[in-house]
Amino acid sequence: MKTIACFAVLLASLSTHATVDQSMINLYQEAANRGGEAVEKSYETFKTARESDPADAVALFYLGASETLMARDSWLPWKKLSLAENGIARMDKALTLLTQGDTTGEQTQTTQRGLPQDIVLKGIAAATFTQMPEFFNTFERGYSLYHSLMNDSRLARVPAQHLSWIYCGALDAAVNNADLTQANTWYQTVNELGISSQCSVTRAQLQ
Repeated sequence: MKTIACFAVLLASLSTHATVDQSMINLYQEAANRGGEAVEKSYETFKTARESDPADAVALFYLGASETLMARDSWLPWKKLSLAENGIARMDKALTLLTQGDTTGEQTQTTQRGLPQDIVLKGIAAATFTQMPEFFNTFERGYSLYHSLMNDSRLARVPAQHLSWIYCGALDAAVNNADLTQANTWYQTVNELGISSQCSVTRAQLQ
């Protein structure tokens, strides 16, 4: 999940919900970037947070995200499948809860680096869902999230370097979906923002 690892610089400044503190966000960051023991620790940490506050949708989201990391690293096919399914379901449920329950606009408040929390969570989910094997049937959900993100006017208020993981992830998803019209449009965007060199997709691939 290369795209997910690219958002690490943003997590350090992310404002969180009740039971999710900075050390937990740092642990998930380490798990996403390095794998290994940090993945299990991240899962157990967010599992405990979820149990202590079942109403915390952010804890639920990161619990699911941690499970998808465990699925990524597992060598056992049956365990990989179970972890991925559970993780995807938790992340999707958390996004729904956050959207439905955000009556105060908390999820869209600006963070220290200028990136609203809901954008970060949608970006993680979009990357995760579009990179899952086809039989999970999550690509369209992830691609829809990328469309939502790329059409979000708030992105224009954030330095492009802080959003390259979203822009490049969206571009990768468009190419993988053989949606060259959309891919060309998004490539033009990343090119104009000066971050095309950070994306794996090149202009030659879109000809």
